[in-house]
Amino acid sequence: MHVLYSVFVEDTLRYIIRMFPGFLLAALMFLALRPWRVRRLAEKGLSGSRLREAALFLFWLFCGGMAVLTLTPGWFNWLPLLRGLMPDHAPFFTLGSWNLVPGRCFEGGLWQSYMLLGNIIMFVPFGFFSALLWRGYTWKRALLTGFCITAFVECWQLCVGRAFDIDDIILNTLGVFCGYLLWRGLRRLAPRFAGRFQVMDILQLVEPTMEYKDQVMAFKAEMLEYGSDFEGCSGLENAETYEEWLDFRGREQRRGWLPSHTWLTVRQSDGRVVGIINYRPSPLSDLVFQYGGHIGYSIRPSERRKGYAKEQLRLTLEKCRAAGEERILLTCDHQGNPGSEKTILANGGVLENEVEDTHGLGNSGRIRRYWITL
Repeated sequence: MHVLYSVFVEDTLRYIIRMFPGFLLAALMFLALRPWRVRRLAEKGLSGSRLREAALFLFWLFCGGMAVLTLTPGWFNWLPLLRGLMPDHAPFFTLGSWNLVPGRCFEGGLWQSYMLLGNIIMFVPFGFFSALLWRGYTWKRALLTGFCITAFVECWQLCVGRAFDIDDIILNTLGVFCGYLLWRGLRRLAPRFAGRFQVMDILQLVEPTMEYKDQVMAFKAEMLEYGSDFEGCSGLENAETYEEWLDFRGREQRRGWLPSHTWLTVRQSDGRVVGIINYRPSPLSDLVFQYGGHIGYSIRPSERRKGYAKEQLRLTLEKCRAAGEERILLTCDHQGNPGSEKTILANGGVLENEVEDTHGLGNSGRIRRYWITL
């Protein structure tokens, strides 16, 4: 037991302590470059959540530590250097040894088993964080990333008096791929949580104008094609022309609707209309108070499951706050619209009650009423 503790705990702690200079340097670089990164994302119409920034910071720390651990000579130890001691050592750059025969990692005892597992585990974060933080990361990229990183490390180690080992390349690449598989598992079990680590498109609420005529009519065609409900679209489904739809006040007067505000949700990076949202200021009529609420919204089918509904509602809640609202009522079908319910909850919605849908507005016969305090 003592031998196991010495190998798996004490040696692991020594490796972690050796990584500390890399942690510190990576943290300083991350903080120094963060304003530039944020500006670059904004120029592309993108933004990152605090959760993503925290994960990215951890990844930077890990990369800095791994750089010190894998790219310095075997004799390097920062603790004696910190105390002003300069132990005798070989030059920084000197030719090391090499092993080109696969399978030797399986030979040996406890220490060799520790190194085998370590060579896999310590490269798992490269695959996991890369897939977690950046879009379009596939298993092919995971294998390529793993191979390129470890091949560079092994070639570098050959030049600093350490060893080039073909087994390390195989095991390290396997570790990166395992990290990718770990991310796939997380995305399957908690897709919304995993999605919070990706960069988010910046969305804007804009007033409908003739500039968006073609896009709005394409939005309508897509909604009809998918059989989607036009929630919060201010009668778009019944408008023959875009010009007719723009006559919001006239339509409200003709149909006896409450006065409201309608905005298009536009993705900043490419100017694409991804959603429509409608806000009815207080006071609400009895019918709307019971079944409709202050806000209705829709996201076009091709742009769903990207977090747009949550951000669209958040932006509208800011406008509601600026208009003097203190609480906002939102409703959704009890069973027929789980996505809308998750959007409401993500913005702080608190369930007040369920009421019977006597007007057939939903599919389940029950309407859930949520309040969001601003």
